[in-house]
Amino acid sequence: MTRTGFPARLRTSHETRRMNTSYRRNGKLQSCEPCRKGKLRCDHMMPTCGRCARRNKAEQCIYHPAPLTRALPTPHPSESDSGQSPVSDPQVNEDSPEFLSAGQPINSLFFGDLGIRNAVSRSGSLNEQTCIRSPNSHRNTGFLGATSYSAILSENEVNIGIGPGNAESIPYSSSTVSRIHIQKGADILFLLKDMPIFNRFIERWFSLSKGIVVIEPMVKQWAGSLWLAHHKVLESQKPERLLQLSESVWLNTLKPLGFNGKTVPQEFVAMSTGEHLRWEVVGIIFSVVGMLAMTLLDGDPIFCTHDDEPLDRKHFALTAWDASEACLAFCNEFDILNDLYIWMLYENTVLSSSLHPKGSYANWRKSGELNNALLAFGLHQEIKVDDETPFFITEFRKKTFVSAYSNDKYMATFVGRPPRLSHRYCLLQLPLDLNDNQTMSNGLDLDNAIATLDDEGWNQRGTIHRCTFARIFAQNARIREDILEISLGVLQEDIVLRAETIEKRAIQMWENLPHFLRIDPQNSWNIKRAPVELLFLVYIRLENLNHQFLLQRTLIKQASTHTAKLLVIARDIFSNVLTIVNNRDSIRDFQIDFMLIICTHGLPSSAVLAVELLRQEQTSGSTGQPLPRSETVQDLSVFVACLGSIRPDSGSYSICERGCKFLKCILDTILSSAPAATSNLSTLAVQDPSWSTPLFGGNDGDFMRWLETMECEQESWTNFS
Repeated sequence: MTRTGFPARLRTSHETRRMNTSYRRNGKLQSCEPCRKGKLRCDHMMPTCGRCARRNKAEQCIYHPAPLTRALPTPHPSESDSGQSPVSDPQVNEDSPEFLSAGQPINSLFFGDLGIRNAVSRSGSLNEQTCIRSPNSHRNTGFLGATSYSAILSENEVNIGIGPGNAESIPYSSSTVSRIHIQKGADILFLLKDMPIFNRFIERWFSLSKGIVVIEPMVKQWAGSLWLAHHKVLESQKPERLLQLSESVWLNTLKPLGFNGKTVPQEFVAMSTGEHLRWEVVGIIFSVVGMLAMTLLDGDPIFCTHDDEPLDRKHFALTAWDASEACLAFCNEFDILNDLYIWMLYENTVLSSSLHPKGSYANWRKSGELNNALLAFGLHQEIKVDDETPFFITEFRKKTFVSAYSNDKYMATFVGRPPRLSHRYCLLQLPLDLNDNQTMSNGLDLDNAIATLDDEGWNQRGTIHRCTFARIFAQNARIREDILEISLGVLQEDIVLRAETIEKRAIQMWENLPHFLRIDPQNSWNIKRAPVELLFLVYIRLENLNHQFLLQRTLIKQASTHTAKLLVIARDIFSNVLTIVNNRDSIRDFQIDFMLIICTHGLPSSAVLAVELLRQEQTSGSTGQPLPRSETVQDLSVFVACLGSIRPDSGSYSICERGCKFLKCILDTILSSAPAATSNLSTLAVQDPSWSTPLFGGNDGDFMRWLETMECEQESWTNFS
């Protein structure tokens, strides 16, 4: 199937009306409630049958899964569904993404016509021993440091005959899990009936992105063993069997992961899938599936086949996220804190960030939850191979922590807030630059893989792995933390000297990178390389330039330095962003990364250039080397068109829309030949001395707050406040 050869099923009429495919016990199609009760002929269409539509009874047109038992507990999705999955609470979720609106239909891929919650509520086969009590709190204290209440106890327990370990960690039993927990678990397992479709998403995800934290061999073994062991239960969708499977998954999850320093990767994976399936693994699978949906565009062939109804991409991603959130809630309720939980939380955080608006409090809170879990698990301390920890686990822990540390710094920069993880309390250990298969190897194969690395731990094959990226960004994040300290900190002594020192470190880091990690200025978009590697290279260069960009803005604001250097750096950043924009078709499968580059690097640099060009037009001269007028106007116009193409359902829409209005307003002013505009702007330059100073001296939060004050629909620049 080609990208343009869309079947007739994609027409709007098909998306809005569909046949109800549920059958009664006599083999006939199920009728809606008004037609059934009135013994009238129903055309079995959804969301409203033709007869109810003609009789103005659309609100009553529901298809009851068990009409002879009791009333349907919730209305039909097409009438009152708020976008929640069966695992959500009935109240409105304040943190749901903005595009989850009322009246949005739930895709039949996940829920079909018979919800498991209704079936579960009618089942009486649940083991009564699992319904006794709720989880006991304070079971897992996590990492406790040298100043903790138990430090002295821990240091002396062995000497007085008490074994090592967390004395407060009490094993869970089946009596801990309530009926409600098992019912909710069955709701999640109900969604796994489409595991073969999920496998296609998993395959596509790793062919594009190389993963986030969990790696391809691990996820594929989890998914494959899950389906092999439980496909009969998941396909049959019998409530009693789903309840039994849910109880089994709960009991597996409440058991500690029993690995030690001699455990090999394949054994570790087998401990949490198949008959040993855990909620952490289920949550990871849903997160991976949701992330693929968010990084692709509507109309991608994976969302539609010639045989089935096309998937609603965004709602598909939302449902996957909701299921992942439910698995997280399961673990949180029972204080589950292990490696699998940390990986699930990280993957879920990435998915959540792509669904919510950029810079939202929901994303800030979610990243805080991840940071808290990492500290509670003790990953800020030394990570090493020992009798309890095998090599591959240490590498995963290092990669996870440095990735979260990096994300903390970039999110803090984006919103202009202090970071939550400080290098003063964290030991940053870079993972070795190994690929997925090498990380999953052991014995002689692992020794040979490590031997191929250079003295600094970089691979020497010229390939970019996820670990390669994590290593670079961890070093960048350490520099970024120092920049944030002088940009947002309270005590600002010798700021110019400190900025110079930081800048030298940033430049030195760039020069010390292996050659294959530095973009070729003569051929910045080498089509012979994979798109994901080209994205990585542009990312690396942009982050290095952004260090200098932020430093210059800080110096301009706090030390009143000259603006010439800022403009040079802004032009370099904007040039790299335009490389991405002009090759947008090549990275159409990387929408999350594309939007991040546009908002984080493109918007601030373009705004600086636009303001300087406007000042250059309306004053006698530029503050430095004049910007080339024609080239700058053309480049800004290309970027404006890019911003204008962002759809309203994107999490970056509000930021892009605001920036688009601002840049268009400046371009309109520059290109206008009206004398009044020139006169007004010249008068403003005389009356307001701040007009001769740059507007972007603070952090990204300052910039976004400033951008919000720009009312670009006003008649003239002089009316701006």
